[in-house]
Amino acid sequence: MLRLPPLRFTLALLAAAAVPLAGRTAQAQRLPIGAAAGSPAAIADSLVMRGDTAAALTVLTSAVKANFKDPAAWYLLGLINWERVKDVRSAAYIKDKNKLKMVAAADSSLRIATQLAPDSARYWLSLARFNIGSAYSTVLFASQGNAKEAYQAAESTGDNLLLAEAADLQGMAMWRRYEASANRGFTQDGQRIQLAMNNNWPRDKALDYVKSFVKKIEPPTGESDYQAAFEKFMVAVDRDSSNQRYSRHLFMALAERGRWEELEGVALRRARQFPLDWQSRLVRGMALHRLQRYADARVAFDSALAMMDEGEREYITRFTRILRPKASKDPQLAGGDAKTFSELPEGQRRGLEEMYWYMNDPLTLTSENEMRLEFLARVVYAEFRWTDDDRNLRGAESDRGDIYIRYGPPDYQVAVQGNANFQAATLTSGATVVWSYKIGLTFFFQLQPGFASTRLALNDQDAVEQIKQAVPVSWANLPGSAMIDTIPMRVTRFRARGDSSDVLVATRMPVDSLLKGLDVDRAPIDFDFRVFDQFVRVQGVESDQQSFRTDTVIGRPAREWTRRLGPGINVVRVEAMQGDSRRAARAMIRLMPEAASGFGMSDVLLGSKPSPRSEANAPRSWRDVEITPSVGEFAAGGTLGLLWEVYEAGIRDGNARYRVTITVERVDRSGVSGFSLRVLEGLGRTVTRTQRGRDKFSITFDRTAAAAPTLVEYLSLDLSGSPAGGYTLRLDVEDLVSRNKTSRSTTFRINP
Repeated sequence: MLRLPPLRFTLALLAAAAVPLAGRTAQAQRLPIGAAAGSPAAIADSLVMRGDTAAALTVLTSAVKANFKDPAAWYLLGLINWERVKDVRSAAYIKDKNKLKMVAAADSSLRIATQLAPDSARYWLSLARFNIGSAYSTVLFASQGNAKEAYQAAESTGDNLLLAEAADLQGMAMWRRYEASANRGFTQDGQRIQLAMNNNWPRDKALDYVKSFVKKIEPPTGESDYQAAFEKFMVAVDRDSSNQRYSRHLFMALAERGRWEELEGVALRRARQFPLDWQSRLVRGMALHRLQRYADARVAFDSALAMMDEGEREYITRFTRILRPKASKDPQLAGGDAKTFSELPEGQRRGLEEMYWYMNDPLTLTSENEMRLEFLARVVYAEFRWTDDDRNLRGAESDRGDIYIRYGPPDYQVAVQGNANFQAATLTSGATVVWSYKIGLTFFFQLQPGFASTRLALNDQDAVEQIKQAVPVSWANLPGSAMIDTIPMRVTRFRARGDSSDVLVATRMPVDSLLKGLDVDRAPIDFDFRVFDQFVRVQGVESDQQSFRTDTVIGRPAREWTRRLGPGINVVRVEAMQGDSRRAARAMIRLMPEAASGFGMSDVLLGSKPSPRSEANAPRSWRDVEITPSVGEFAAGGTLGLLWEVYEAGIRDGNARYRVTITVERVDRSGVSGFSLRVLEGLGRTVTRTQRGRDKFSITFDRTAAAAPTLVEYLSLDLSGSPAGGYTLRLDVEDLVSRNKTSRSTTFRINP
């Protein structure tokens, strides 16, 4: 988004350092340097254009010896030497002595040019940009004075383009000062953060520790620098509204203070002025999202992405920004890292990305995916806030940008004196910027005065990598997430024809919480049931609306759905929303593929006491058994019904023979110890083995049935002797013919 075009060495680009980043063609790239035709500077310029830099240097060196007061020759001599050292200019230590001489030559030549022609805004601007490229804070601060001289010179001549460039450069100089002191805290008694090598701070305690010795002052420090920078950005945009860099800096200043209403208005006006300016649409999408105008934000983001070229669109939407950096040793997390994801075929990457955003969409009942909008808003903020054009650093690739995109705006940030890595640090060595999040994450960045960028503290980088591996992303800052309730849901799968399966989805709808506090007699609630396949294609939708009285105790009514699913991964999602209050509830589960053939069993359906629908015929499938599905909650003293199917059991003498073991174990072991269960009637099975323990109960029985592809099993457990709390239930089936085994585990709860 903010990428500068490749810098070729011509006077055009060296003189026009404020060339916008995209789309500007109105102004000729080549600007005059104040050299008369036939002068040494003009001759050297033509040599440079032909690629003969050595000859140009010879001409210029002779010229300044013959006429010391030739500012154009000095200026061009400085530009050529500057270009020759760009590869080492930002290094703190330059080993090559020849390069070091070129740096000195560039510096002195540009300074002499400004002294000989103090009214040349172009000369002052080039000197300022040369100093900005330094690795030393003192030189960076010197660029502030150069930018001021450039502004005054441009103002006196009335050159709007130079005045705009000078205003923007001066604004950025003030912004760098603001970065070093903005809203910062002061340590008490000279305390500093000290991070040892391989630091692994207790991150949940870090914020409390920092707060204990950091004192913030009001009004926030850096306020005057912020206002001065903002005013200069306004001047730059006013004098050259077509330049995208200037508008980006204005956007940056507004976003830094969360001035979202103003930012949205400025971006909207610019988008109308320049219909093809996608960066204005991006920043408007960010502002609208922060204002929680999600529908408008989606339109703004979509229009911006549609205008971009493929490379820029991939950069903004790059999914690996929120994945684990490295592969995990945990098999359950396999494939969820940036490296593995990048190596997948394009189609598979796209499918996984779409599935992620679908699984993390707060509500499909709304037309916006608020979580993906949050991701885009974070990337755009990082790009505008921390891009450093002068060092070719893009904001989303910076250390702060990376952390911001993963975890959002920090809940608390402060800076303390000194460098966190060294005990003997002083203010001149920098500051430590601390970001802390309520979810227990804390990060430390090193800030060098005069620079707008920061780096993760050297001694904390290993700990940060561990954090990103354990918690690659968080959406805790997304507004409204606390308004979404949870729908209790239980999904039970049974084999169907071919490689498909039938699912029974049981839910309890939290109607009471959705209607709570509404000052109306009746209110509607929208219900939505959806199934998506592994390619995020809708395989089934059932939506309806019901009206409820708000003056009666409604509770949580049960709703259920039955649907046939295809092979592969399927996602089942259930939602409910009350439109007036914007309260909502949801449940979602990702169903992994199951074996479609061979010995196996279905999930275990929990519910009321089961009974066959026909007294004359034995059940041939789960549908032939009468049972009211449960989400896994049962009343104390009630009955727990179990229903499952056994598939392709081994056959001997025309019969299938297998052994069933049911184990129930308490999860909550506080309070009354011990419990008892009693097996109620089923299909005439005989309990052959029973084991009881303090908090565990197990029964085993053998089953002989006429051979069939599907065998239906059901029974009931009397809960009369069982205390309230959580339980796990495991059902094991062993084929006594083939000796194959299969099992299913589930949980349930007994309410008091």
